[in-house]
Amino acid sequence: MKKIFKTLNFSLLVILSGIFFLTSCNKDLEQFAPIPTPTYPTGSGIAATLAANSNYSFYNALITRADSGAAAGTGLRATLNDLTKTFTLFTTDNAGMKLFVNSQSGGLVPLTAPDATFLGFIGANVPVASAAGIVQYHMVGQKFTASSFGSAFPNYPLTSQIILDPAQPFVRMPIFPVKGTTYSYVNTMPLTTPEIVAANGVIHTTFSVVAPLPAKPLVTLRTLINADASLTYFKAAIARADSGQVGISGVGPFGLQFDSLMNYPVTNMTVLAPNNTAFQTLIFGLVYSQVLAATGSTSIATTQANAAVAAGPAFLNTNNVSTALMRGVVAYHILASNNTGSYKPDIRAFSVNFSPTVNSFAKTLVNGSVAAHPGIMAQATFTGPVVTGFKFTGMGTFPPGGAPFSGTAANATSWDKMALNGVLHVIDRVLLPQ
Repeated sequence: MKKIFKTLNFSLLVILSGIFFLTSCNKDLEQFAPIPTPTYPTGSGIAATLAANSNYSFYNALITRADSGAAAGTGLRATLNDLTKTFTLFTTDNAGMKLFVNSQSGGLVPLTAPDATFLGFIGANVPVASAAGIVQYHMVGQKFTASSFGSAFPNYPLTSQIILDPAQPFVRMPIFPVKGTTYSYVNTMPLTTPEIVAANGVIHTTFSVVAPLPAKPLVTLRTLINADASLTYFKAAIARADSGQVGISGVGPFGLQFDSLMNYPVTNMTVLAPNNTAFQTLIFGLVYSQVLAATGSTSIATTQANAAVAAGPAFLNTNNVSTALMRGVVAYHILASNNTGSYKPDIRAFSVNFSPTVNSFAKTLVNGSVAAHPGIMAQATFTGPVVTGFKFTGMGTFPPGGAPFSGTAANATSWDKMALNGVLHVIDRVLLPQ
């Protein structure tokens, strides 16, 4: 009997404990504020805004061409009209599209052709993939007004809607707007019309179509250099400078292999490439001065200097030229910034990004080893919004001993040669860092 009472008492204790536990936990749940329903804008989206403006009918036709084969309610037009998303679109008006069609047709569609001819070419002759690529390159997520564009040299990249690596959807092709004092640009194309506001973003108008960077087929800086017969000496200089280096994380000064860097697709670089004549002039001068100093004979010096030039690019791989010299020279022809705390080749400077003001300077990869180096002197000459002349001056002089930056400037013979990973400017003199 005593045992039974003990059992009952224990059971009662358990029950009372359970009641206490349930009572203590029987509180009202904390009430959280309801998640507000997003309020989306009303009105016309970007594509609808363009379609309603007759001055953009040709670009509207380009969007239609890009959407060929897309299911109803899908495609770029639907995306640009989606009021739950926000975009910036860099478009061009009918005058700009006429320039584009005239170029794409090889001049077969003259600028004076009827509008129907331009519309017919866009609808039938522009490949669907090309039309889609152009529109996607002009689309940037978020709203960027003209006042938000950076003005610092050289520009600030925004990410377009072109995905470069399907496995990494955030790796996208960049586009480069910049705000200038007189003119503003997208890549090298001037901005013309004041921005147009749509319900889901903003539209900027450029002088003509801003072409996507060459990704398919892939064109890198190395591709451009190797394909240019006037840059065989520069190619040889890179090869000599890369002696003992491995990949883009090499050892020694500057810590990388230039050839691998030129072929690394996901970056932005600016390379100044001296042409063959520039290197021949430098080689002749170097050999001539050395032989003259050793022999005192202008005849012998001239003969040996001519022989060195006749050896072609292979001369740069001989013991007459040191690896360190070529490494310094190549590094001095690659622009750099210290945006990350150390100097890296990570800026894409188009011709229009350079100042027309004298004594303007840009840093180079040499600053990675000598942070205090002043860099190179650069100056662009503008006619209206267009660059018509472009020159650079190195710190060093030849013959040596001249005042810094007192040597003859290197003129650009061609500029703004586009690669996926940068821009190439060809110059007619070799710049010397000291």
